[in-house]
Amino acid sequence: MNEIKQPVTDVLQTKCRGCGGMTEFSPKDQTLKCVYCGSSTVLDLTPAKVKENDFGYWAARSDEDLASESIEATEVRCKQCGAVTTLPPERASSNCAFCGTPLILNEAVINRFWQPNYILPFKVDKRECGGIFQKWLGKKWFLPSQLKKGNVQTERFKGIYMPFWTYDADTSTNYRGERGINRTVTSRNAKGEEVKRTVTDWYNVSGRVNLHFDDIVVPASDSLPPKIMNRLTNWDQMNCVPYRQEFLAGFMTNIYNIDFRDGVHVAKEKMEQVIEDNIKSDIGGDKQRIRSKDVFYQNLMFKLLLLPIWVSAFRYNGKLYQFVVNGRTGQVTGEYPKDTMKIIMLVAAIITLIAALMLIFG
Repeated sequence: MNEIKQPVTDVLQTKCRGCGGMTEFSPKDQTLKCVYCGSSTVLDLTPAKVKENDFGYWAARSDEDLASESIEATEVRCKQCGAVTTLPPERASSNCAFCGTPLILNEAVINRFWQPNYILPFKVDKRECGGIFQKWLGKKWFLPSQLKKGNVQTERFKGIYMPFWTYDADTSTNYRGERGINRTVTSRNAKGEEVKRTVTDWYNVSGRVNLHFDDIVVPASDSLPPKIMNRLTNWDQMNCVPYRQEFLAGFMTNIYNIDFRDGVHVAKEKMEQVIEDNIKSDIGGDKQRIRSKDVFYQNLMFKLLLLPIWVSAFRYNGKLYQFVVNGRTGQVTGEYPKDTMKIIMLVAAIITLIAALMLIFG
């Protein structure tokens, strides 16, 4: 882990080599472009040869050991939405990057952070976000009818690099369980009619499942609701490039507040879901029961990625609804209002259908 020379905080601005004006990274052109003279600087987008960090080695080190190889930044938590904003040095005032609320700077704290290892630069341009969002919103069946007309007024889209941990591991899992084999039993009822039913015979089994996990993505920040962060998927990690500050030009960056030692528990939960599916496949049969399993983790590695999202929100009936656009793929995830009457009508329709089926087949 190398020491970073400048804190990654609010909108980073770099100067044009030609006119001295400010430059921004252009998602459309994938270059560093001057906002004044329009000149461009080509950046190296060659995918990185990724090197992971050994989890056991770094987890055993104290925070004091990490301090010499980390970055320092000032953070303040928003009283309105709870998001954490990272402030640059000498900032006298600031607003929350996620909801726009003025921040109380005398409550700011200084922390040290792990340096980002790699970054996926923005690919979706800001001007595309409005249309992408309206298309996504229009497909929501429970959306109030007046919003389906496409007149939703969103707040200004903010480009933010969000931190994510990724974890690799080799797992070996010993399990005990039961394999269920179905068979059909034929009998006769009181009327003498033939009746068939399925019976499951259970057999004790045990075994071992070995799996390799690569790049299990875990949010490293709670600045956005978990239900939004966890739905941010489909990252083309094979196109990650080594971290360079030029990619941050014109965008904001959210520094992590979930330690890599804590994020690994979420990663293991995701791994164990896959492990259970593989155990059931290994058990075979028609049905499976897992009685116990012991998971052993080896070669546990991790890295810190900065991934691009566009953040915005809109208000409806006085309530704020946040949503984000994946800065690589245009995938949208977030919150939206639901029409109570539409939900009631759907439930009523389902109840009516069930009642009708019971009358027909009951």
